[in-house]
Amino acid sequence: NVAEHAQGPQHYAAQQHAFPGAQQQAFPGAQQQAYPGAQQQAFAGGAPGQDGAAPPGMPGMPGSPGGPGYQGGPGYQGGPGYQGGAGYQGGAGYAGAGGPFVPGQAGIPLSQLDTGSFFETLIPVKSWLHDRGWRQGIRLLIIPYALLPLIFLQVFSTSMSLSSPGWAYALYVAPLWLLTFWYLIRPPVIGKLEVAIAVGIIIWTVIWLHAVTIYVNENYANTHTILGSLVVGYNEEITKALPVLVAAIVVLKVRKQKLDPRTWFLMGTVAGLTFGIVEQSIYTPAALVQIHGARGISEADVGALSFAFRVFVDGFQHAVWAGVSGFFIGIAINYRRRRIPLLLLGISIPAVLHALNDYTLTIFSTVWVGVLVQALSLLLFLGYTLSASAIERRVRRNPSFRGQSIMMERFSLPEQAASPGSG
Repeated sequence: NVAEHAQGPQHYAAQQHAFPGAQQQAFPGAQQQAYPGAQQQAFAGGAPGQDGAAPPGMPGMPGSPGGPGYQGGPGYQGGPGYQGGAGYQGGAGYAGAGGPFVPGQAGIPLSQLDTGSFFETLIPVKSWLHDRGWRQGIRLLIIPYALLPLIFLQVFSTSMSLSSPGWAYALYVAPLWLLTFWYLIRPPVIGKLEVAIAVGIIIWTVIWLHAVTIYVNENYANTHTILGSLVVGYNEEITKALPVLVAAIVVLKVRKQKLDPRTWFLMGTVAGLTFGIVEQSIYTPAALVQIHGARGISEADVGALSFAFRVFVDGFQHAVWAGVSGFFIGIAINYRRRRIPLLLLGISIPAVLHALNDYTLTIFSTVWVGVLVQALSLLLFLGYTLSASAIERRVRRNPSFRGQSIMMERFSLPEQAASPGSG
């Protein structure tokens, strides 16, 4: 016992923890290679009689190939916890290998994904149906709007009226132009009052056009002369401007309210679109008859182009002229000191352009002169869309327009915060 205790705690540990196979795995050269400290660091399981113990890192020992910490051992490739071993793809605990499947692990190949989950990810119909974006009316309106032309083919295929296709497509295109005008003009508010005004303008325009406008054109207009063309211009522009003026006066007198001139600018385009929709029904039947009775391709093309022009552009063209009148009406109503001159100017500018357009298209064999007139009209319209607010500010600050109008008090407060030199 005394001898055992004299050999130190290391020797005692060796006897308590015998290393299996240590007797058979003699370390070659152990006798010749004295390992420093071998007497003090007796390796557990060393063979009796060996002067030195095998150091870590030798074959079969800890840190050696085949031992713990080396390839093929625990914690290394091919061993537990590494690729090909337990807990990894292809090893125990994964699909395709022996042992229970371990859920929630990364690295599952795409080929092993569930087919339903794959399509649900790429075509998430369920999430679409519950998406709150469907509650926005504009998305839902796109569906029937896009399908309407196809529906027209079925609905009007048996129609006995030549004006039906024109009505259908003119009404189809008008909302697109109205959205365009709203985007360009940017009125400050569109609420229930503005919608009610627009509906009233539409009704008035339709009634007045059939009751007065058509009669005046048929009896007094003649686009072969300048005077006769001016009759057409003033007659039709008054038809579109009158309901806007009446609506502005009613809002002012009854509701004691003055709307922004840009609002009346947009209301003018509403009157113009309405006028164009009704007017196309007068011309599109003749265009269809021309197509049907055409003796050549060019004649049929002229009829088709005339139909398309009336349906897609007629309302837009009238809206451009009427929008300018609407803007001047808004200025005139809000600033009464120059009300009459503003009204006359606002109606005369588009009326003259309208007359020139009709006159040039009648007397010239080419449409290029008319294109120039319409281009000038568009530039005028777009110019007012760009500077409507700036013009209104200048008028507001000018006593010759403003007089004692309450608009000065209403709109002057925001201007105090404007940067110097603005406007």
